[in-house]
Amino acid sequence: MAKKPKPKKSAGQRSPMTLATAGVGVLAVIAWLAWAVPWLCLFVVAGLLPMLAAIVTDTSKEKHDAIAVGTLSVGAMLPFLLDGLAEAGRSGGREILGNPFAWFSVYAAAVFAYALCWIFPIVVNVIYENRAESRLRQLLRRQQNLVAEWGESVRDEMPGQGEG
Repeated sequence: MAKKPKPKKSAGQRSPMTLATAGVGVLAVIAWLAWAVPWLCLFVVAGLLPMLAAIVTDTSKEKHDAIAVGTLSVGAMLPFLLDGLAEAGRSGGREILGNPFAWFSVYAAAVFAYALCWIFPIVVNVIYENRAESRLRQLLRRQQNLVAEWGESVRDEMPGQGEG
């Protein structure tokens, strides 16, 4: 007997084993960080609080706001984390917790991500509205030129519109 072909996975589906493996790997790294450098782990947890807020408040299925906030927050935390890991001993993260520039960088990145998520769609909408209005004005000018050249009968009725 011929084997039945396996149904193909769509682009967005991942196997549960891959997700479980990735989850175990992430948990292992977090557990190691919490044991090795607890102050840096505390900095990461506090720095990701804006992402947690974005996850809770974002109502979309894709959670684009949370992805943007988390990505920019992690990007702002990364230099400070690498400095803390490079320092010898367990006191590496204590300086970061007292560094106002580190906190400002992380939370300013989160604010910038929120601004991108809220302001960017408005700006894009304004641009598209202006383009549509410009195109409408262009078409009305062309219509007026055609009416001036061919007469009012051009504007009155489209061919085949009156037939039913």
